[in-house]
Amino acid sequence: MKTEIKFLLLFIFLIFSFLFSISLGPEIYSPFNLSSLSSVEKSILLKIRIPRVFAGIIVGGGLSIAGAVFQAILKNPLAESYTLGISGGASLGIAIGMILGKTAFVPFFAFIGALFSITIILLTSIRKKFSNPTIILLGVALNFIFSSFVLFLISIVRNEKFQSTLLFLLGNLSLFPENLLKVSVFFIILSSLYLIFSSRVLDILSIGEEKAATTGIDVEKEKKIFFFLCALITGFCVSLAGIIGFVGLIIPHISRFIFGSSNRKVLPVSFIIGSGFLIIADAISRTIIKPLEIPVGVITGFFGGVFFLFLLVKSKYQELW
Repeated sequence: MKTEIKFLLLFIFLIFSFLFSISLGPEIYSPFNLSSLSSVEKSILLKIRIPRVFAGIIVGGGLSIAGAVFQAILKNPLAESYTLGISGGASLGIAIGMILGKTAFVPFFAFIGALFSITIILLTSIRKKFSNPTIILLGVALNFIFSSFVLFLISIVRNEKFQSTLLFLLGNLSLFPENLLKVSVFFIILSSLYLIFSSRVLDILSIGEEKAATTGIDVEKEKKIFFFLCALITGFCVSLAGIIGFVGLIIPHISRFIFGSSNRKVLPVSFIIGSGFLIIADAISRTIIKPLEIPVGVITGFFGGVFFLFLLVKSKYQELW
């Protein structure tokens, strides 16, 4: 199938995902027949569902493109913001920011938390000369540690507002601060565009750092830029929707399966597929047990966990043979 047709089908998928997601909820509304909706129903559609879907698009796309970059740099199919403990660090930053009463600076605290996690991983892996699989184990351990600190903070600070943070951090698109959406769109889109336009450098790095150095690329500088931007994207994504695991793990693999290994295609395709995947998962999360709404992180965690096990078993099998 030609690449142009694949991209056309990809945009059709995103449009379908958008319409599907804004239609579903406790009540089903048709976006094609707005005239039949009451003023209350129009308000729900325009002021609640559509902003929520846009948040899902930006978060799903951001997590997916960050996952694709991590997998390319670390040359590890299991690498993403969640398995590397970066999402956990961002969630701890959010918790600390809320305790300090700095709700307006939550994205900054999330970014600092994500950057702190990346710094630990990089310094430890360089000093101890960890292999890529060991780096993933280090990230998983960090995730558990950060999650424990978050739960500790929630348990000692007893007020209703902070208790609701737990539900948010499980991965929830219904509780994002509306004033944060525009800022997040700006920084995530800007960072994603930089990563996409730097895909050639990423392709060279993924071949090997020594070979990349022979082409005149400043390897350490480029890696720091990539990690910094991925931390920024992750921080804003966690600020909007909490910890949504495994989106950045699944989507890049799907993108590579359809479009090949070139990051010039993988990065933008991952953003589009990730956006569609997350808003469909969010639509399922709010309709699967009506009228209750479960965190979207539960849906992505289930599919991602199965996919994670599949990759883990597959890689172990390949090592044996």
